[in-house]
Amino acid sequence: MMEATALGAATARSRTRASRRWRGAAVGHLYLTPAIVLTGLFVYWPLVASTVLSFYDWNLVSPTWAAVGWQNYRELIASRAFWMSLVNTGKAAAALTVLTVGVPLLLALAVQRVGPRWRDLYRVVLFSPTVISMAIACAVWLWIFHPLYGVLNTTLRLVGLQGPAWLSSSDSAIWAIILVTVWKTFGFNFVLYIAGLLTIPREMYEAARVDGASERQLVWHVTLPLLAPTTLFVFLSTFILSPQNLFIPTQILTQGGPNEASNNVGYLVYQLGFEYFRVGYASAAATLIFLVFLVLTALQFYLAERRIHYGR
Repeated sequence: MMEATALGAATARSRTRASRRWRGAAVGHLYLTPAIVLTGLFVYWPLVASTVLSFYDWNLVSPTWAAVGWQNYRELIASRAFWMSLVNTGKAAAALTVLTVGVPLLLALAVQRVGPRWRDLYRVVLFSPTVISMAIACAVWLWIFHPLYGVLNTTLRLVGLQGPAWLSSSDSAIWAIILVTVWKTFGFNFVLYIAGLLTIPREMYEAARVDGASERQLVWHVTLPLLAPTTLFVFLSTFILSPQNLFIPTQILTQGGPNEASNNVGYLVYQLGFEYFRVGYASAAATLIFLVFLVLTALQFYLAERRIHYGR
């Protein structure tokens, strides 16, 4: 009898714990519901609708859609403009990843080493371009890139060099857009690295110094490993957002020219859909670009995640 009573009490306690876990999970899902609904409504539903639209021909105003099957994709794969924009985007994404991941990290490490009197000043100066709108930044750089009166070419002439026509040359147009994008987005990643450095416990450095570690070894074996989660976030966000960040500079400075030399996938989709009114064709381009970046991002995340230690 006593054994049966104890067994019944244990079963009741187990059911109570299971009920509490279920209620906790239900409350958690309830809190997540607004975010899930909004994400589904404004992210996944447009993605599905765009994919469906890629199999039709539509001019944005006609009341009917004409089914064309895989024709949009076949035409897109055979398009020189698509491949040029994809190459330009890959080139820009690689440059942005290096310049807005590696350089902000080096400057964040340098700023943390200066005295408190100058530290805040350097932080403000390096972050300030981020608070300016991209349109204003492009207007400023439009004058800087001026072939006759711009700061860049004027400076080059002072040292006896002839500067290029930055925005109208096939060789320099894409790099001019990359430079503007780096200048505008640089400060955000810099602040992320500053925040990551501030979370590293001072005891880690003190323990390493007691063991005889040099300053270089502290950076290599303490700072960089503990900054790895921040670096992964900065790396992936920079890579994923590169088409979006390139769009406004391309639209204002070059419109994809000259001869598609500075075009990128974000601006190409805009041109196809809202300038040429080939919405189905633009949707096919957007779908292919999404798949390419999804595969590359998943691969990068998989390879990087295996090397990262998350401190607890």
